[in-house]
Amino acid sequence: MPRHLLLLACVCALTFLAALSRPALTDSDEGFYAESAREMVESGNWLTPHYNYEPRFEKPVLYYWMAAGAYLVGGPSPGAARLPSALAGFGLVLVTFFCARRWCGDAAGLLAGIIAATSSAGIAMAHQALPDLPLAFFVATAVWTALVGLFDDPRGASAPRSRLPWLLAAALAAAGAMLMKGPVGPVLVAAVLLPVMLIERRRSGAWLRARPAHLLAASAVFFAAVVPWYAAMTAEHGTAYLYRFFGAENLERFATARYNAPRPIWYYLPILAGGLLPWTPFTMLWGPAIRDAWRRRAVDPTVMWLVFWAAAPLLLYTVSVGKQPRYIMPVLPPLAILLAWAVTRAAAEPARRRLYAAANVAAGGLLLVLAGLLLRARPLFIEWSPAWTTALAVALGAGGIFVCLTARRPWRLPAGGLTAAMILATLGAHYVLLASPGPAPVQRMAALVAQARTGDEPYGRHRVFDRNLVYYTRSPYVELATLGAAQEFLQAPERVLCVLLEEDAALLERDGLPLRRLGSVSFLNTGGLTLRALIDPDPRRELTEAVLVANR
Repeated sequence: MPRHLLLLACVCALTFLAALSRPALTDSDEGFYAESAREMVESGNWLTPHYNYEPRFEKPVLYYWMAAGAYLVGGPSPGAARLPSALAGFGLVLVTFFCARRWCGDAAGLLAGIIAATSSAGIAMAHQALPDLPLAFFVATAVWTALVGLFDDPRGASAPRSRLPWLLAAALAAAGAMLMKGPVGPVLVAAVLLPVMLIERRRSGAWLRARPAHLLAASAVFFAAVVPWYAAMTAEHGTAYLYRFFGAENLERFATARYNAPRPIWYYLPILAGGLLPWTPFTMLWGPAIRDAWRRRAVDPTVMWLVFWAAAPLLLYTVSVGKQPRYIMPVLPPLAILLAWAVTRAAAEPARRRLYAAANVAAGGLLLVLAGLLLRARPLFIEWSPAWTTALAVALGAGGIFVCLTARRPWRLPAGGLTAAMILATLGAHYVLLASPGPAPVQRMAALVAQARTGDEPYGRHRVFDRNLVYYTRSPYVELATLGAAQEFLQAPERVLCVLLEEDAALLERDGLPLRRLGSVSFLNTGGLTLRALIDPDPRRELTEAVLVANR
């Protein structure tokens, strides 16, 4: 086991921790968390998060505390802001490894950890200053420790000497989830445990194996960890906080389209397929297991637990009106374990060797397709020499060929090729494709704003650098939600500055508003890249130009 842990630590260091400060903070929700943590350190107010120097009630405090703690150690930086996510990714890999090892054996444990460490969803979220990967870690820890503490192991493993430590760990993890993102954390844990409880009642005749006193102790730990901050916020801000957080940010986000446009019920299926890459083709190995279970009219209890673990978050978020790709992260650990279980079984059974080889060839083929898309998309990466993109594409293609050539070999060889390819893709993406050789576009715009301001004149922004600009300017901006608001702002009698898209500036000028252009920044919005952009790259269509203007 120590060798397995060392290997996983090395993989996580390369996929989660390396290049953590690159690129600069993106124009996504991570700007909220990075800037709120910075303002927390600047103001010394560790109770109420602030963004743009105004109270922010949208999320609980734990991520802000963790990022602010990293700032205190190493100073504010994108890497420090993202460190909680990266460490949570490492923790998630460990939970996946230990859970799979306990239920499915050493080989499946190692492979499950590798899948969790190299899946595209895990890597992407580890490099974002967002609470979703820490939430997934807390939920996974709570679910696994609660299953061990509440029920007998379905594989017949010896029961823990005392269930209390497992239940206390589950309570602390559930409390961490509650402080990370609110009630959705404990709800996800309960959504997994309740159907398992019903199944175990039928299988063993007992609802739970834990003592009532242990359950009370775990409940006390949960409330002792959760209540103080929520009570302090209520005392400080009154019912306005309670309505904003529990009503608007939880119930309305779940049940209405106020915060997210409605998306189809099948929305998460392609998200899951993409998030599991490059391991998605191995889902075909579930086919024989499903067929065998159907014939026997029986399912392995461990597999049943894992299916409930994966299905509960998926169903909960599917029925939710508000959907975001990152919400689905809690399904990663059980899916990684199910994939590892299927791969190790198929590689060891001659009857399934052909399907196993086909899955490896498909995974290698995906790497070749990715290499081709990178070669095709070279014109979009305007800040780097095409040689860098070509080298990365060739290396990924070589990895794909290696996986195809070793498709019939024991699982460690093709899995090693996929792991190396994902490490290379991660480093290449964050050091080359997503980063600038010099200051990032948002940093260049912040420098233009600082240079243009001669005093304390206000500056606003509209439709560009929505969340990350204030982090780099270190001064509050005026939110201009509509073009009309921007026009009214620029008609002020005093001198004001505004950051907006070139196309919006041109519209205002056509309406007769005189503007003085002070600088511009052209960049590729990598967060908005689509498959069409990679297949048919057109810099004129995909590049964004932001301008800084003044009204005099």
